[in-house]
Amino acid sequence: MRKPAVSVVIRCRDEAAHLGPVLDAVLGQACAPPFEVLALDSGSRDGTLDVLARHEVRVEHLAPEAFTFGRALNHGATLASGDVVVFLSAHCRPLGRGWLAALVAPFADPAVVATFGRQVPVPDINPIEAIAMERNFPPAPPAGVRFSNANGAVRRAAALARPFDEDIPAAEDHLWACGIGPDERIVYAPEAAVGHSHPMTFREWRFRFYINGLAAEYARRRRGVELPWGDDTLGRVLFGRAGAFLRLAGTLARAGALPALARLPSYAVARTLWYARGVRDGARRYGAAP
Repeated sequence: MRKPAVSVVIRCRDEAAHLGPVLDAVLGQACAPPFEVLALDSGSRDGTLDVLARHEVRVEHLAPEAFTFGRALNHGATLASGDVVVFLSAHCRPLGRGWLAALVAPFADPAVVATFGRQVPVPDINPIEAIAMERNFPPAPPAGVRFSNANGAVRRAAALARPFDEDIPAAEDHLWACGIGPDERIVYAPEAAVGHSHPMTFREWRFRFYINGLAAEYARRRRGVELPWGDDTLGRVLFGRAGAFLRLAGTLARAGALPALARLPSYAVARTLWYARGVRDGARRYGAAP
């Protein structure tokens, strides 16, 4: 068999509920370069491995105790056979058969080191998150973020030469994108769209905003980088978002998203208090730079 030009790396742990349709969509791609699908599992116990066994994919493993987001990306790039490595979250389902072709097409330009595609909110799953996703991943460039590895690709040589940070607790893709050279480009390819939404639960929001606070302090104190949301002081986090939450409530009300309106208070608490807690804990943990 000839070496694949592209390796699609799907990181997974306990994703049995979503993984089957994602794999079906990936394996059904058309007009794409030769590609392999590599599933990197980190200790799944919910039937994920059974789902993988029913599909034509290569399965590799990363011990749960060794897992960080950055380490999983680096391990996947090391194991990949293709010159381009596509990273896809296990709950991001490609929305068309041309997804892969669109995502890798910009690599025809040798200056391109990475691409990322559009993320489309799954209907009725999380209207609160959907508002930000539609702003960050619009149907036409420019995107509202520099890069995302939930639905993104990198040149393998670039990932091996400048690996993802393995110690930052989140936002490893944003941090990596901050380090590209003056002659390198990251391209937003909105035609490479996936469906992506997180559950609308307090537990999910609490985790995500807390690690975002930690990541902002890590990037600032250990790497000298300001993440896009990392300029929030504790006072701004606690007291400066009332207007934003009121505008969000108005948008949800006009859309008739009543379940989301009911959950907005828990979202506001997580985005303020748990983010602030992450900033505080990050300052303590990363204050003494190595």
